[in-house]
Order: sequence, then C-alpha cells, then structure tokens
Amino acid sequence: MSKTKLATAMGLACVCSSSFAQEVGIDLGAFELVPTLTTSVGFNDNVTQSRGDDEEIDSWFSVVTPRFVLVNNFGLNSLRFGYQLTRGDYFSSSTDDYTDHLLFASLGYELNSRHRIKTSVNYEDGHDNRGTAFSRGRGNELTSPDEYKESEVDFVYSYGALSAQARLDLTLNYRDLDYKINTDEYKSRDRSKSEIGGVFYYSVGPATDLLLETTITDVEYSFVPDGSASRDSVETSYLVGAQWQSTASTSGYAKIGYQDKDFDAAGRSNFSGLKWQAGVVWEPLERATFILDTQNEARETNGEGDFIRRKDVSVTWRHEWLERLRTEAGVAVGSDSYEGSGRTDDIQDINLAVIYQFRRWLTFNLGYTYSERDSNQDIIDYDQNIYRLSAKVTL
Repeated sequence: MSKTKLATAMGLACVCSSSFAQEVGIDLGAFELVPTLTTSVGFNDNVTQSRGDDEEIDSWFSVVTPRFVLVNNFGLNSLRFGYQLTRGDYFSSSTDDYTDHLLFASLGYELNSRHRIKTSVNYEDGHDNRGTAFSRGRGNELTSPDEYKESEVDFVYSYGALSAQARLDLTLNYRDLDYKINTDEYKSRDRSKSEIGGVFYYSVGPATDLLLETTITDVEYSFVPDGSASRDSVETSYLVGAQWQSTASTSGYAKIGYQDKDFDAAGRSNFSGLKWQAGVVWEPLERATFILDTQNEARETNGEGDFIRRKDVSVTWRHEWLERLRTEAGVAVGSDSYEGSGRTDDIQDINLAVIYQFRRWLTFNLGYTYSERDSNQDIIDYDQNIYRLSAKVTL
C-alpha cells in the first residue's frame, strides 16, 4: 500500500524498463484508449502469514486485473484517466477473496520553457491481506480482508528551464486513509497526511544535478481510543544529494539528511535522526541491469508503538537473454523497529521471474516469491512461498 513519490525513482523506472513492445491503443479522436488484461494463477503456502503450522492456510489462487487508460498527448503535455479492477480468489480459503478498485488521473503541462506543472489524483478501494499490516500475527481474528479507502492528490510546480543550471520544484501532497473496520482498535489507524516541500537542483554537468530537498508533513489521526495518547505529529526532513540520469552505464539518485518527528502528545517519543534514500541502476552490459535501492526513515506505525524506524536495501538483476526473453532476480532485506513498544522485525524477500513475450500482444511471467519475518515477538514470525504464472494481454 505504501507509495514512493520520488520523481527520480520514476526516472529509474524508465531507464530499466523492458525493451519488449509497447502497448497499443484504440484511437478515439482526441484520446487513445489503452486496455490491458492480466490474469494470474498460483499457489500460496501461507495465505495469512501465520506462524504455526496448525494455523497456516495453503491455497491455489487466481487474480484477474483488467485496466483501462485514456491518454491524450498534445505536444509536450499529457492527460491521462484510468480505471483498474483487481479480483482475487483463493480456492481453499474464500474468506480471503477480494475485489479492489483503482481510479487515477494525471496531467503534465508545460506553460513555457521555464514553468511546468504535474498533478495527479488517485482513489483506491483496496485491502490488506489477513495477517499483514495491522493484523500481523492475528490474521485469524478477521473474517475478511482488511478493506480501506485511500485518496491522494499530488501537485508539483517546476520553475526553470530543463537546460538551466538551477531549477526548483515545489510540491504539495495530501493523502487520506480510511479503514472499513469500525472498532476502536482498528479506527485508530485512520489518518490524513498533508505535505509541502521543495527541491532545489543545481547542475554540475550535462547529466548530473546536486539537490537540496526539504519537506514538512502534518499527520492527523481521526480517532484516539480512550486511555491512549494521540499519534498526531509534524514531520520535517532536510536532505542533500545528487541525481544522475544518463551516464554511460550508471544512473540514479542518492540523498541523505536529517528527519524530525514531533508528536503533539507528550506521552509519545519524538524522533530526530538520520534519513537516507538512494537508488542506482548499473548496466555493465547491454542486456544486463542491476538495480540497488535503499532507505532509512521513520514511518507511521501499523498498530504498535509510536512509529516505525525502517531500514531496508534491495538488489535486483534483470537480464535479457533474447529479444523476447528476460529473467529477474531480486533480494530485499530490512528491519522495522517499533519505537515505544520494544518490538523489532527482520524482513527478507526473494523474488525470481522468467518473462517471455510469446506474441507482441501476449506476455507470460513465471514467478516465485519467498518472504520471511523474524521478530522478537514470536507471534509475528512467518515464512511464505508463492508460485504464480501470469499472462498479460494487450492490443
């Protein structure tokens, strides 16, 4: 459910995207309709991420995801509207079946060479699987997936020509998260986040920028249980770093700095400390790509403690063996420290995939995921294996 809103990360995604054929749309005059359909079948040996063998549920599953995007590209500008439906069915555990909806729209508009805006609006009617997020270690307490509605508005104003030595981005973001379960314990997660920030770029080369970034985020929780202190807080962060987009074999970004989280309630422990974010794409060979991503920051808790101090690092290797065949292998390790509760979790994920473009309009993905959580609270421990075969159909 978490989303990283780094423009540089989007740039990385473009660099490491597949060379497979692009999706084709239907001409509707001013707009082009781009439909896709992704279907998956697979096996999950621990659906609710439970610890004990007697509590584990294993099941075959299917996921069907139709997606429709209306695109209007006019000059250097673009306008997009989209809808995505995701239906998941577990053949041996209908309690975990789900239906998610996602509506999204975005606009990129260049007023002139010095002034640009980007804005997006998203609305998700989604879910957390039983045994994840707030119900970790307690998935069997729920009789259905943990449903939520999340709205997000994002706005970026950019000043300065792309070729100028100095540029400035001003950012605004608002997110509202509302879970369906209406008990006091579960209502305490509902919250909104309002963020304002800015990034100053200074070019030191044709493809390298130094940057200075600052953000202020106001976090407000809509409900405080009796006897509990509010988790309302104000977060401030200051980062310095660099981004490089198109060097011969390497591109990426790296930022490091200071983060402060100040709670309104005196009963909560404030945080001040190091924060970093980095992502690097390395292409030592024409068909081989290595992607490194790491971060260290304070995040909102999903139930315990005052907040989570998260550290993680992931490495992915993508290799295109043939024009239509590639493999992906990735490993991610991290730690979550739930400040104020004493809980610490160590996390490990391994992902393997073989992607084959059988036809221009049909791509198969055979994948495997291993997940493990080792916590000092034994009830949180679990390991999980997921095997899946997916097919993506385009026009």
